[in-house]
Amino acid sequence: MDAKKPFHEVVAEKLIEQLKQGTAPWQMPWKAGDGGGMMPFNPTTGKRYKGINAIHLLSQGRDDQRWLTFNQAKAAGAQVRKGEKSTSIQYWKFEEEQTKRDENNKPVLDGKGDPVKVRVRLERPKMFMANVFNAEQIDGLPLYQKPVQTWNALERAETILQASGADIRHGGDRAYYRPSTDNIQLPDKAQFPSADNYYATALHELGHWTGHGSRLDRDLSHPFGSEGYAKEELRAEIASMILGDELGIGHDPGQHVSYVQSWIKALQNDPLEIFRAASDAEKIQTFVLGLEQQQIQEQGQTQQPHRLQDEPDEQGASMQIPTQPERPNIQAEDWALRAIERADLDQVARRMTDDQLQVFDQVLAAMHPLANDNAFWARREEAMEAMFNDVDTVAEQIQRAQEIIADEQRRRVDVAKRDQVQESVNVAPEPMPLNPNEQMVATALRNVLSEPEPELKASFGRLLGVTSGQALGYELPGDWSGETQVVGIATDPDKEGVHMVEGDESPEFYGLYARDQEGKAVWLADYETQEEAQDQADRLAAINSHAQVEENAIDRLALSAKAEFTQERSETPQTASKPKATREYLAVPYGERAAAKAAGAAWDNAAKSWYVGPNGDTAALARWKPEFVRPALDLREEFADALRSVGLIVSGDHPIMDGKKHRVPVEGGKAGATDGFYVGHTDGHPAGSIINNKTQIEIKWKSKGYTLTDEQKAALHAEAANKLQAREASILKTHEAVAAKVTRSMESLVPVVELTPYMSAKGIQPLSGVLTDKAGKETVIPAIDENGKQWTAQYIQKDGTKRFAKDGRKEGCFHPLGGLDALAAAPVIVIAEGYATASTLASSLGHATVAAFDSGNLPAVAKALHAKFPDKPIVIAGDDDRHQVMTHGTNAGRTKAVEAAKAVGGKAIFPTFAPGEVVYPDTLPAITPQAYRKHTQAAGELKTLISQDGPSAGDPAQSERAAELKAEMLSDAQLAALDKMKRLTDFNDLATKSSLEREGLERQVNNAVAKVIEQHQVKVQQPIQERVQGIEEKQQTRRVISR
Repeated sequence: MDAKKPFHEVVAEKLIEQLKQGTAPWQMPWKAGDGGGMMPFNPTTGKRYKGINAIHLLSQGRDDQRWLTFNQAKAAGAQVRKGEKSTSIQYWKFEEEQTKRDENNKPVLDGKGDPVKVRVRLERPKMFMANVFNAEQIDGLPLYQKPVQTWNALERAETILQASGADIRHGGDRAYYRPSTDNIQLPDKAQFPSADNYYATALHELGHWTGHGSRLDRDLSHPFGSEGYAKEELRAEIASMILGDELGIGHDPGQHVSYVQSWIKALQNDPLEIFRAASDAEKIQTFVLGLEQQQIQEQGQTQQPHRLQDEPDEQGASMQIPTQPERPNIQAEDWALRAIERADLDQVARRMTDDQLQVFDQVLAAMHPLANDNAFWARREEAMEAMFNDVDTVAEQIQRAQEIIADEQRRRVDVAKRDQVQESVNVAPEPMPLNPNEQMVATALRNVLSEPEPELKASFGRLLGVTSGQALGYELPGDWSGETQVVGIATDPDKEGVHMVEGDESPEFYGLYARDQEGKAVWLADYETQEEAQDQADRLAAINSHAQVEENAIDRLALSAKAEFTQERSETPQTASKPKATREYLAVPYGERAAAKAAGAAWDNAAKSWYVGPNGDTAALARWKPEFVRPALDLREEFADALRSVGLIVSGDHPIMDGKKHRVPVEGGKAGATDGFYVGHTDGHPAGSIINNKTQIEIKWKSKGYTLTDEQKAALHAEAANKLQAREASILKTHEAVAAKVTRSMESLVPVVELTPYMSAKGIQPLSGVLTDKAGKETVIPAIDENGKQWTAQYIQKDGTKRFAKDGRKEGCFHPLGGLDALAAAPVIVIAEGYATASTLASSLGHATVAAFDSGNLPAVAKALHAKFPDKPIVIAGDDDRHQVMTHGTNAGRTKAVEAAKAVGGKAIFPTFAPGEVVYPDTLPAITPQAYRKHTQAAGELKTLISQDGPSAGDPAQSERAAELKAEMLSDAQLAALDKMKRLTDFNDLATKSSLEREGLERQVNNAVAKVIEQHQVKVQQPIQERVQGIEEKQQTRRVISR
């Protein structure tokens, strides 16, 4: 085999040449009577070669069926003749021999002192190439005696046709299978030259019949003469060849010469098509021969012509309970394997019955894990090989199928619930009461259920996990469906695992599981008795009921009010009564919904309005009460209210609405820090942008315009274009001036030789490009754009305080560790938030990395570098700010990293710390965004209170108000727990503060980055290979023409 060409190309090229000459294996006619007389097999193992290996060996044109390796021939006392060339095949290794090791990882020795060997199943099978020789190339082998056919081939063929239950009709002069009516049409038997020819034709059409949606589910929708139609014929023809050899009825390919050109074109366009066709042909052969083993009476009556008209849901017919209980539902599994590839699976799911959906869901669950020790994949070798050729694609297909099935099941439940509500509007069973901890979880769940925005919903889902972990001792999934399950569990015989009990097996303990919105079971806890587990499941059901009872009540109220209103209109049209309000509704603008949510507002889906939630901060929500919403605010006052709504502290001359960027402190921010950002415009319709960089809450503000007359609005619109242009020019001029100043200041700095205090604290080594002052105390990190121009710099003091040059450009600027040239030479662009993290990653990976300075800058930097280096893969090494989920309901580091990776088609990775290192203690009261907001406000007010002077005030710290404020603040233990979580967020923390240390960092990062590089190389090489193949084909064509 040409070492430079992939195996599939070598095979395809040879078959293309044989197709042109009419000598491809399935083009060769075989006579009846030679049972097992043509297909290649290995005489050492006694097994037949299958799939593409069988096709490739047949294409060598040997008369002897026997193929074996050099060593196998030698072991049989034979010898490969000198100068003979081997034929390559591919095979999969599912287990290998390894040295047995003890608990200290030392080899175990036997009595002779030799290492003990054990057979170990590989987690993922390995693909190998083997070289085999035909018996004709080997001296010393006995002549092969073909086995005598001991069966009646025609009887076996008839048994298969009868067992299939296929609707076979006779008449006319053509043989075909019609998918639309699911029937086979054959000429009368008398028209065939022999019975062998009749059955060979019938089995060929039966091969097409297996492609129906209820069987092997191949795509049979292509019209006659199309490429898709020819591909299906290729599968049926190869299957006919294999079946003809197995049964001994021969093979007549004369009827299919018209497809040769289409087959050649298909293999030229996609050499892997022959691999897929051979694999499908083996499945057809297995399916058809499997029919022979079934009893005809188990199949029921033969299908009638009108079958599909009477049963339009045939798409899922195979998903029924199997007729042979002692065997797995092979038919359902085969159908499921095909179904996960269907683009219209959502439509197919709509036509399935509830039972079929359930069986399909069970089959999908059985596909996990994607490993060779999974019984599902072990039952189907060809499918396993295909799966391991592209594990990621198969995993995505299974996940998509599970999502579709879960969506369809939820849709049916929702329809049933709506019908039930319609039938009984006023029925509302009272859920059992909850204790304070359970009420806290119910509130967190209600926030998830009522949130319409996907991003906020995900944030509150994470908060649900944290809250339930603290209150209940286990974490509920953020997208909990409200369903639970109690399952009996027993220990595996080898004591190394556990399994769910079946049949009469006695459970050793009971597991409690929750189902998420995808239908997946998530383990929560184990209990000694079934009663304990069921009791906890009942408590969770009560929590779910409390979380939804208000929503359900409002739905019923709306239905009831609608009915009453309709009735009153018909009786007394002029005296319609108003339903009594049960909630305190709020007037929350769309852009301020995140701020209102953080303060405890909840969404009423029926009324389409926000209201004060059960645990809402009434003081913080007061500004949105209808009576407090003023219709004519001053422009600056209106904008200031919007700033405060997202936690920005407005004081002094702020807000300044000049169209420029301004920074202000935020609630809960560090002393001296300005984490709040805003820009206010008076151009045209007054508007602005507001960002709280601590919480990553961002809103786009637009003035209601109540105080502007038509003349004022027209004047503002007229000025807008000129002001916008002037503002952009002004910003650029300022950025240029700051860049020049910063560049000049670099001249007084020196390269870092000895570690600065910041570097020592972070445990990193100095790299070229970073500067310091002459005292070596300050760390200065230049920030450049993708073209190498420096716009600003980050200054890090010895205490870790960070700042940038005032009014400088930071957005899209970054620091490449080692320089842009080193980054250009790196195999992958790895972008981190801070310099310390980027430095740690660079030392682990051995090449340049990038510091983007903060999470908000990650997307802009990623886009700039992707434009600069479009051929490089990008990895975003994000921070995992878990503590912020508790304090602000968001995880800024993770959110922005994922956003950046998605924007450039990259991969986001995050550190995984040792168990228990980043966990909030369940012995402490839960921290929620509302509680943390109250804490920061109370702490600020207390500080102001204590700092007040006055001889008559006494001791302010002991006042009644001080006591009230302290009661609203978090305890020292809670703050200490938060502090501990803050210490472990990034990859530098993983290397320097975690018990996993640098070894854990290298294991996580190096493997993840290597996989990204590998996947990128595969993606890049594929089109190159295709282009090279196209060029070679054109050159070959020119050579032929020139002759």
